[in-house]
Amino acid sequence: VTAAFPAFNTPNSIDVNGKTCPLLDRAGLTCPVLCVRSFNDCPADIKPASCSDGQLICDDGSCHDSCSGIVNPCLCGFTESGVTNVYRACPAYGGTVSIKRYDPSIKQQQLEFTCAQRWGMVASNATVDSGSGIATWTNNATETMLWNVCPTAQEAKLTFKENFCLAFYGIIGVEVVLYLAWHIYKSIRERHAASLRQVCSSLPAKMVGSADKGIYMASDKRDTSAEGFEHMDSFDKGSAVQLPDGMMLLRGFDGDVGGAALYYLALLSTCGWLVVLAIIVADYYGKVKGGIAYGLLANSTTSMYVFVFVWHLGGLWMITMLACKSKLRNYFRIECALPAARVVQVEQRRAEVILMEGEHSRLTALANALRDALVRRLHLDISAETCALQKVAVVAGEGGARREYIEYRCTRYVLDKSSGRFQSYMFSLGDTHRALLEKGNGLSSSEAQHRGSHIGENFIRVSVASFPVAVLQEFFSFFYLYQLMAMWVWFYFNYYKMALVQFGVIIISALIKVVVRQRSELKVKSLAEHKSVCRVRRDGQWTELNTADLVPGDVVAVESGMEIMCDGCVLKGEVVVDESSLTGEARPVRKLALKNDDIPYDVAGAGKTYSVFAGTRVLQSQSQRAESDEPETQVLVTRTRTATDKGELIQRILFPTQYSFVFDEQLRVALVILLAYGGFGFGVTIWLMGHDVTSWFYGVFVISQVMSPLLPAALVVGQSVAADRLRRQKIYCVDLPRVMMAGKVQVFCFDKTGTLTKEGLEFLAVQPVATSQPQPVFGADETDIARLPEVAQLGFASCHAVATVDGQLIGNPVDVEQFRATGWTLQPSDEHVDTLVSPFTADGQRRVGHVLKRFEFVHARQSMSVAVQDAATGDVHVFVKGSFERLRNIAAPASIPADYDAVAAKWARDGCYVLALAHKNLGQVKDVARIQREHMESGCSLVGLLLFRNKLKDDTADAIAELRAGNTRTVMITGDSALTAVFIARECGMVGPSVRVILGDMEGEDDARRLVWRDTAGDIQVDDIDHSLSQGHVELAVTATAFNHLVASNAIRKLLFNIRVFARMTPLGKAECVGLHMERAITGMCGDGGNDCGALRAAHVGLALSESEASIVSPFSSSNRSIHSCVTLLREGRAGLATSFAAYKFLINYATTMSALELTQFYFSVIVPQAVWILIDSFIAVGLCIALTQAQTARTLAPSRPTARLIGSHTLASIWGQTAINYAFLFGLIGLLFNQHWFRCNEFDSRDIDTSLWWILGDNYESELISIVCLFQFVNAAAVYNFGYRYRRSWITNYSLVVLYSAFIAVVSVLVLANPNRFSCMFRINCGNPDVLVDLGYSRPTWHITPYNSPIGHNVLPHNFRWTLWALCITNAVLCLAYEKLVVLGPVGRYIKQWWIRRTSDRKLKLKL
Repeated sequence: VTAAFPAFNTPNSIDVNGKTCPLLDRAGLTCPVLCVRSFNDCPADIKPASCSDGQLICDDGSCHDSCSGIVNPCLCGFTESGVTNVYRACPAYGGTVSIKRYDPSIKQQQLEFTCAQRWGMVASNATVDSGSGIATWTNNATETMLWNVCPTAQEAKLTFKENFCLAFYGIIGVEVVLYLAWHIYKSIRERHAASLRQVCSSLPAKMVGSADKGIYMASDKRDTSAEGFEHMDSFDKGSAVQLPDGMMLLRGFDGDVGGAALYYLALLSTCGWLVVLAIIVADYYGKVKGGIAYGLLANSTTSMYVFVFVWHLGGLWMITMLACKSKLRNYFRIECALPAARVVQVEQRRAEVILMEGEHSRLTALANALRDALVRRLHLDISAETCALQKVAVVAGEGGARREYIEYRCTRYVLDKSSGRFQSYMFSLGDTHRALLEKGNGLSSSEAQHRGSHIGENFIRVSVASFPVAVLQEFFSFFYLYQLMAMWVWFYFNYYKMALVQFGVIIISALIKVVVRQRSELKVKSLAEHKSVCRVRRDGQWTELNTADLVPGDVVAVESGMEIMCDGCVLKGEVVVDESSLTGEARPVRKLALKNDDIPYDVAGAGKTYSVFAGTRVLQSQSQRAESDEPETQVLVTRTRTATDKGELIQRILFPTQYSFVFDEQLRVALVILLAYGGFGFGVTIWLMGHDVTSWFYGVFVISQVMSPLLPAALVVGQSVAADRLRRQKIYCVDLPRVMMAGKVQVFCFDKTGTLTKEGLEFLAVQPVATSQPQPVFGADETDIARLPEVAQLGFASCHAVATVDGQLIGNPVDVEQFRATGWTLQPSDEHVDTLVSPFTADGQRRVGHVLKRFEFVHARQSMSVAVQDAATGDVHVFVKGSFERLRNIAAPASIPADYDAVAAKWARDGCYVLALAHKNLGQVKDVARIQREHMESGCSLVGLLLFRNKLKDDTADAIAELRAGNTRTVMITGDSALTAVFIARECGMVGPSVRVILGDMEGEDDARRLVWRDTAGDIQVDDIDHSLSQGHVELAVTATAFNHLVASNAIRKLLFNIRVFARMTPLGKAECVGLHMERAITGMCGDGGNDCGALRAAHVGLALSESEASIVSPFSSSNRSIHSCVTLLREGRAGLATSFAAYKFLINYATTMSALELTQFYFSVIVPQAVWILIDSFIAVGLCIALTQAQTARTLAPSRPTARLIGSHTLASIWGQTAINYAFLFGLIGLLFNQHWFRCNEFDSRDIDTSLWWILGDNYESELISIVCLFQFVNAAAVYNFGYRYRRSWITNYSLVVLYSAFIAVVSVLVLANPNRFSCMFRINCGNPDVLVDLGYSRPTWHITPYNSPIGHNVLPHNFRWTLWALCITNAVLCLAYEKLVVLGPVGRYIKQWWIRRTSDRKLKLKL
């Protein structure tokens, strides 16, 4: 029994007037049994009744058929020979008695006296001081009658020498000795282990040549020379902590029988701790020894001490096992040299990108510093993965040499036995077109086997755990360990009902996470694991092979309908492919054969035209097979497996870079604060509850309630709901945490063509150059190409890369529109690149042109060219098409009109997409194939300008306006000309109509080139750009050359957020531009997934306007090809972020309210009824937290972004303001209770109550009032944080929460206001014992009521106080709502924020919208 007592007041000492409390009467008490030597001595009220025929009166005072086996209670466990006189029990008294002026300190004497007086054995005027006249039971008593108050049996004790205790000591002792012996043995064996380790680069070494010639050399990509190895040996091999990014530490391990046995013993021990805890809990409930509680551990106190001891040791053991789980198996192996190892442990630093918002707070900086120090100390930032050492044959056949390797993150690392090092490899087949064409004969089988042994099979295996294994993996985390250990305390302390509910919630949430993760993994598996059969040239013969057997250097036959399983270049023929699965761009792409020249092969640039990529599907190949069985279309395999673009993307999905956003950083601080607060509550609980082992359990309750198990999930619930809503709006997310980032996007970058503007361009006109004049001049623009000179017609009809698939023109949209405008047709040709036929008749004949050679469009050159033979004359004409800036530089100066720049600029300003065409006649040339590109594109005469109208999408302007209204800066990054881009920027609203746009471009020749700024309106040079910017209403635009100059001169960052348009940008330039924005702002990028893939992948939030359901180009993809998808993404992201914070604040409020509830009840040594606990933890916390996440998204973007700071001023003001109001009302209402005359002198007195029996400590006014006030506060917190503010709709639209809130308020109101009823009695509120309720004037209950553990037998509040209490609780709710609405979110909060900004100067990035 624990005498817990309020620390600062004595219960029932004085009344409201300061007078000493009178002792109260206590009713409903049961009299003890009276023992007599003869039944004739029993008082008349309890004299045995006459037994029926055949029955006997036995020693227990009752009639039985036989007295055999009937226990005499008056022996008190003794035998008849063990007592002086044998007493018999009078029948038990059928009623109850009431004690006048009940005094707990002499309660037994008062009870005996009152019972004796009731039975007429004591005079009516006698007092308790005179006693009952009846002796207390002893075994040598000689009196006539005795009270059957048996002496307290000595409590069973655990000697800790029992067999099971000795077994426990033995097991623990043996394990400790074995583990110490293993550690010593392992240390001795591994004393030189550090010298055996290898530092390895994750970058592959290139290999050239062939196995037959034995020519292998490292590329300059990384140094694998002896000197390079020595450089890597300079790194500290003690751990991977000091290694730079991209470097790995390799440690070899060999098996050991003893170590393996100890490893499995450690796993068994983990299960053993759980079994021991389960046995202790079962013993508490009497499930171990024949239904006897504490049958194993003897008594309650011992059981609690043993549980606490085992709980701490078991928890420490499991924490250690979890912390070391990735290295645990290898700890029980012996480290050895890598060539002798069976497994290799690969250690690498985890890459983490931290994205903060504004400046670090001091608290965050301190927490991060402590975290970093702990991480470095414990090596928590090191990932360790064990890879089995495998072998593969170097050459086919039995008995051949075998190569050893490991597979780490889908990449093969091969062991070089001569150096004892592991290294990954890639094969270089050549750097030029000619070098690649020379590989057209394919590989020999031995060479293919040799290469395959270096790089592995062309197949990425994605391991997806079975469902049971996935569930186990999910539970192997510190979060679930924390929950498990809290559940053990709840189960042990007779809180199993609530523990089962919470356990169910945890299990269900874990299963949902496992299902979602497995679905995602299965999607990746279906994307990655593809095999098929293809025709490959091996040993000079065409044979069918599995695509998994392809290696770089193989030559593959390409056929229509097949899926490409590798990256390669087209050696022969042509192919049309669908690359939408990689780029999201759902248009067919034509791939041409390599040119037989020394052009550098750049797969990321101009080489794309000749390259096919893994994951793309062939729509059409040039021909299936020729009669000679030689495939007409052949591809040289250049890259396989993770070296391909698709493989690299899959690898990034499987092993992503960890992003740590501002809320991730501050979550650590928030958890530390909560832990400290929980620790404070734990200490106060120990002090209040009597400094014994029972108080430890209550302290753990406080910590488990403050650190809610739902808290870690609160921040991801909002983003899950947002992702689901995005999916319903055809925006698909493959990286869930990016939803949060979408809520903080400050800058959104856009591609132009196909993104801001419509997908296709409309042909407008051609403005030809008139050559009949002495000086070239532009003629009138012509909308009908048929009216142009014949040479111009031939040029516009042939200078493109259009092809046909099933009668449909495919290719670049500009080329397709240009070709359609000519009216010519494409004819199949086996002898020429293309054959073109005119629709026009000339002398009754149709003109025919044969394309002999084509140089595809290259972004870096901004031009393309063709050599076309006129079938009628045999002359070869060269046509060059490109940007008007490029053609001005390469065309013959004599052919360029004087007003060329002005005319081209005029069309560009009018929003036209402007190209230029130049021409020269080579005459009758036989060997066109030998003509180099530079020679072919030089000395041409300008033909004219080709004009297209690039129209905005219908909703682009509205979307841009909404983004700007939502405080988001919009930027254009395009490959189009600067003036056209500026026109589109004005038309869509990025640039205001009255705003000056100043264009920066490089002017001058070669070394004299310099950056010049010109006003786009009048082409007037601006000398002082800084002065112009300071005047306001100025936007900047730059060309790619100007951008590169600014980057090189390190001036870009100064001007970056003044530049609205980036023009003529290459794909790499787009990615670089996005990266620069990301340095200072959360940046989004929207494009069609074509030449902006790099930028989409690089951005914090990339959105590909793709027809496919989910594109791996970027985290988000939308099949609705409108930039309104960007608005939707930001709206849902902001709503998701705000909703996650609402759930977070709700649970913090739950923690602060719960801690107040628990500490207050512990002060009074009361516990709120069990039904109230279940209502709070099972229904209110879980139900309202889920309902909070269902808030509807705001219809428009607000002019601000939601906070992402968990410990920011806005968040703290909301949480602690609500906490202060709630605490004030809770303590104020407790004070009000203590001022009630009906309460004072009826206070709960715990001096004779065992506080470990918490479920009987709620039948009092204190517990009742605490329950009611806190129930209102718990429920109201959800309404407080349901306010939509700017990012969610009005609170009334969250129907699920409104319904739940109303229902819970109604339930609690009924509990407060209603008279005693079945429902309130279930919660032990406004209820009491039936007799007492009748005495109070209520009707007798028809339902069962467990007797009240209270001297007065009820806790029914007076009517007036009920209404007062209810009104004050509603006032509490209204004040909390008003504080959040008016102060935190309303005008008061905005005023304080503006005042603070003016006082301290805002350090956040200010953007020009």
